[in-house]
Amino acid sequence: MDIAELEKQVILMEDIQEIEDLQMKYAYYFETQRSEEIVDLFSEENTESVEITDHGLFKGKKGVRTMYFDWIAGRANPNRISGILMPGGMVNIFQMQGVVEVAPDGKTAKARWNCWDFEARPWNNLMRNYWEQGYYENEYIKENGKWYFKKLHWNNTFWTPYDDGWLKTPMLGSMSEHPTIKADAPPTAFHPYPSGYHLPYSFKHPVTGE
Repeated sequence: MDIAELEKQVILMEDIQEIEDLQMKYAYYFETQRSEEIVDLFSEENTESVEITDHGLFKGKKGVRTMYFDWIAGRANPNRISGILMPGGMVNIFQMQGVVEVAPDGKTAKARWNCWDFEARPWNNLMRNYWEQGYYENEYIKENGKWYFKKLHWNNTFWTPYDDGWLKTPMLGSMSEHPTIKADAPPTAFHPYPSGYHLPYSFKHPVTGE
């Protein structure tokens, strides 16, 4: 391996590490509802979309702000406090099994993550314990030497109370409705357990290349 190829491999490893760090920091900001910090992780000019569970598809940086400020943090309604921030509210997000593929030109990347989410927040005016599981299929873009989200999609497999489990209650209810916010488009893929649906892989097979 010559020096040029060695330098290329080092840059690739650094890019993968930066993308992994970006994804982990996103989860920590989400846990404490730090909406501004989350929005800043997305590209200013090249953000394509954000999609979480069955909320729908929100386009561009404006859509990202609508999702995290208005819908998730509840700031579209000044009388509403995010359930995560209520007394006793809690969310812990575990992102595992990350597979990152950087494009040959080093300017974009895709990654898949297995995500488990443990929460305590209100449902029907009662504080409840929940767990959720789903998969991220995200896209990233490198601008001025820094990686940003270009597209974020979390496809939810189940959302269930601790005392039920996903066999009994795979989805506690629909999360797609909001009294004042309308998505730019319907969910692109939302078929929760026990449908058997698998969100398509962004990565190629390491042996066959398929």
